[in-house]
Amino acid sequence: MRIAAAASLFIIIVTSCGFQTVTRDSLQRQSEIYSSRISFGWQNLDCFQLRGHERLQGSNLVARGPFVLWGSVHENLLRGDFYGPDGRPVLSMNGDSTGLLIYMPQDDYAVFMPGGLQAGSGTISTNDLIYLIRTGFPLLLESWMITDGALVVNSTIEWSFTVPDSIGYMHLSMHGGDLFPSICIWDSGKFEITASSPHDEYRAWPWEWILSINSNSVNIELTDINSSAIPWEGIWEMIVPIPVDTLASSAFWQPAWNIPHR
Repeated sequence: MRIAAAASLFIIIVTSCGFQTVTRDSLQRQSEIYSSRISFGWQNLDCFQLRGHERLQGSNLVARGPFVLWGSVHENLLRGDFYGPDGRPVLSMNGDSTGLLIYMPQDDYAVFMPGGLQAGSGTISTNDLIYLIRTGFPLLLESWMITDGALVVNSTIEWSFTVPDSIGYMHLSMHGGDLFPSICIWDSGKFEITASSPHDEYRAWPWEWILSINSNSVNIELTDINSSAIPWEGIWEMIVPIPVDTLASSAFWQPAWNIPHR
């Protein structure tokens, strides 16, 4: 009797604490809610400004400092400055529909990536990159497309992406109960989202990121989100006083699942 009573009490306590068993149906439902929620957030966003702190760690380098990142959804523009502990810019970036320009003044190096950010075998377009920053999903797709591409694997939701005529791969995973995907892995790197902003689920943003490429990693933590920022004149311009290397263009990442015409 005592054992049975204790077991019943344990069940009541666990249930009252909001414990829910993760099932295939619950994960599928979570993917539907996630896709509709990020679609709502994207449709209600115009220009934004993000502030925070970053920590860069490489084989011969450890640096940390603040950053400011601007984005314009409708104009497809991205502008950011990342600073070192001395207050000087370590990396500046400027993106539009033609591609992404990255300038590292302390290294006297600048590179232009046609189309957007090159990640492994493919490219994430500038527009998709802005969408990724807001939603944690690497491609700008309709809500129903994201839901159709979700696969339940054990206790996670997964999406796969590919590059035409390439063996490159990209996998995105989301744990049960999370607001955003937890990790995205491609053939030469990955990013992780380790926390979401302290807002309700429809206004929340990915709050903490870890980006790893080869032997380098960048930890990013937001401190302020202004989703109604008004950019000042010249904010989208970036002057680079040195020659710019241009990388060879690569195809864009695309969904690995079949998307029917509607």
